[in-house]
Amino acid sequence: MGVLRRMWLTVASEVSWRLPGRPQRLLAAFALAERGSMLDMLAAVEATDRRELRKKYFLHALDEGRHALVFAERVRALGQLGRAEAAIEDSGKLVEAGIVGGRTLFERLGEPEFLTFVYVAEADAVEQFRVYLDRGLPDTRTQDELRGILKEETFHVSYSRAEVDRYRKEGLPVDWWATRLRLRRLWEGWLRFSRDFGAVMSAFWLGVLYLLVMAPFRLLARLEPGGWQTPAGRPGGDPLVAARMEG
Repeated sequence: MGVLRRMWLTVASEVSWRLPGRPQRLLAAFALAERGSMLDMLAAVEATDRRELRKKYFLHALDEGRHALVFAERVRALGQLGRAEAAIEDSGKLVEAGIVGGRTLFERLGEPEFLTFVYVAEADAVEQFRVYLDRGLPDTRTQDELRGILKEETFHVSYSRAEVDRYRKEGLPVDWWATRLRLRRLWEGWLRFSRDFGAVMSAFWLGVLYLLVMAPFRLLARLEPGGWQTPAGRPGGDPLVAARMEG
C-alpha cells in the first residue's frame, strides 16, 4: 500500500466511521458494491471460454453474494436505516452491471482487462479493510465479519493477480489498464466527495440566507392597510368558485 493512500484511508475512516449514521451508509455502500461484483462474476461465468476460470468466477460470485448479505445484516443491526436501507435495495445496480438492458462489464472490457479490474478492485478492498481492522473500526462484531471477508478477498486478489501477471508476460498493457482504472476510481471518489461537500455547503448557505434575510424580512413585513382583499367578482377569492359561476 502506498504511504499516501494509507494516510488518506486512515484519516477518512476515523472521520467517516464516527459520524452519526455514517457507518450504516458505508456498510450499505459495501453491500451494494459486493452485490454488483456478484452480478459481474456470474456474467463472467457465462461469458468466459476458459474452463479453469469458470469455477473461480463462480466461487468468487458466491463469496460476494455472502459478503453483501453480511454487510446488509450489519446495517440492520446498527439501526437507523433510512438512506442506507434504500441503498441496499437499489435496483439500479442491475442496470449498471449490465444484467438488465445493457452489456456486462466482462463484455465491455474483455477477459484480460476484466481480470485487471478484478485485481485492482479486490486489492484496494483488502487494503481498505485492513486499515479498518488496524484502527478498530467500527465495532467488534463488524470487525469479526471483516476478518472472515478478508480471507476470501485475499483469495480473489491471489487468483486475479496470477492472471494479470500471465497477461503481462504475454505483452498485454495490464499496467496501463490498472493505472487508468485507479485514476478513474480517484476521479469517482472526488466526484462523490464533491457531491457530499456541495450538499453540506448548500444546506449551510441556505440556512444563512434564511436566518439573515428571510427571517428578518418576515418579522418586518406587515399587511397593507385593510388586510387581504378579495378580488372583485370572485366570491371568497376562490378561482374554482368563480369559474363555476361564470359557467
